[in-house]
Amino acid sequence: MFTHQHHLRHLLRPEHYTSESHYRAELRHLFHPAWHPLATVGDLARPGDFLTLDLLDTPILLRNFDGELRAFLNVCPHRHSNLTTKLRGNTPRLKCQYHGWEFNKDGGTGKIPDARAFRPWDRENACLRQFRVDTCGDLVFVNLSNNGVSLREWIGPLWDVSSGEHGYGGVYRHAATWEKEFPCNWKVVLENSLESYHIPQVHPKTFKDFPDESLAWHELTDRFTSFRTIPPREFATRVQDWIVRRLGERVTDEYWHRVLHPHTTGSSLDSSRMLQCVFPTSPTTCRYRCLFFTLRGHRRNPLAWGLYRMLRTVAVMVAKKVFAEDAAIYQGVQHGMAASPHAGVIGTREERIYLFQKYVLDNTVGAAELPLVEQDESRGHLTCGARPVGP
Repeated sequence: MFTHQHHLRHLLRPEHYTSESHYRAELRHLFHPAWHPLATVGDLARPGDFLTLDLLDTPILLRNFDGELRAFLNVCPHRHSNLTTKLRGNTPRLKCQYHGWEFNKDGGTGKIPDARAFRPWDRENACLRQFRVDTCGDLVFVNLSNNGVSLREWIGPLWDVSSGEHGYGGVYRHAATWEKEFPCNWKVVLENSLESYHIPQVHPKTFKDFPDESLAWHELTDRFTSFRTIPPREFATRVQDWIVRRLGERVTDEYWHRVLHPHTTGSSLDSSRMLQCVFPTSPTTCRYRCLFFTLRGHRRNPLAWGLYRMLRTVAVMVAKKVFAEDAAIYQGVQHGMAASPHAGVIGTREERIYLFQKYVLDNTVGAAELPLVEQDESRGHLTCGARPVGP
């Protein structure tokens, strides 16, 4: 059942989805203190493995140093080149691609070609900038701030469901990672994931219809919200249950979707786990990143191996199809935002969006620059409840 029986106020105005000042305030107060899931442990399994990517306009290099994961700003302190422009690879040493400066796992300099040319040596300003990195299950997170809460504190009550045997890792194996740029504010993508109201219109061939309220439950807190439902007993559900049992796992027939504010969402079926993150790249653009896992289970016979391979292929295909269906509406939503004279309204099936918008306003300094539209709230009121690592 849903918590509210009346519609709720749309707390954010269209300007919150286009404003440069609000975008900068969100970066400063929501995103820079947050932990960001960027990779899996398997992406950096061997000593010397590295990945590079951009995170909030910051070039990041992740590397395995003999079993320890480190994250650095991908900029050489010598003359500002990227250390590497390769997306991934394996190298025996961390070396700048431009002049060959080498760096150790703490970011300090190692071998410097013709080091005499740099006397006296300014060791303090010759180090790489390092960021905090930690893991939860098979997920690798990076934090851009020098202090703040640990990853475990940030994930909080969702730690056990994320890191345990049935979280991201354990009996679930990483199957695929994909990214996509969207011409819309990041909140458009995030809010779309927080409601099932759009399902009949956007997903008529995949999900078909939104779940009956008697089979849908919301958990609402100020740090995260959850949605749980029981999918209908259709052919695809029965096939999933058969595969799950053959892989040696228990069938729950539940679908969960959780959002950890501000930008990380996780969804789960008995057959798969999916972690999604939305990163703002401008007031009206964003980047979406998905880490997808499928069930491997405990059994190690030929049938189990074949079912796992088939499940991985089919589940990734279906997930990308749903992803494409959602992606088709984002540009139109953003275009409408730019011209909308309306205050907006949130239905009971969309009540998780209210919590998300409240979180954004409560935690973003500068949001008061954009006054809220006056609207009658008497019909709806909400009380909220509720470093280096080895791969």
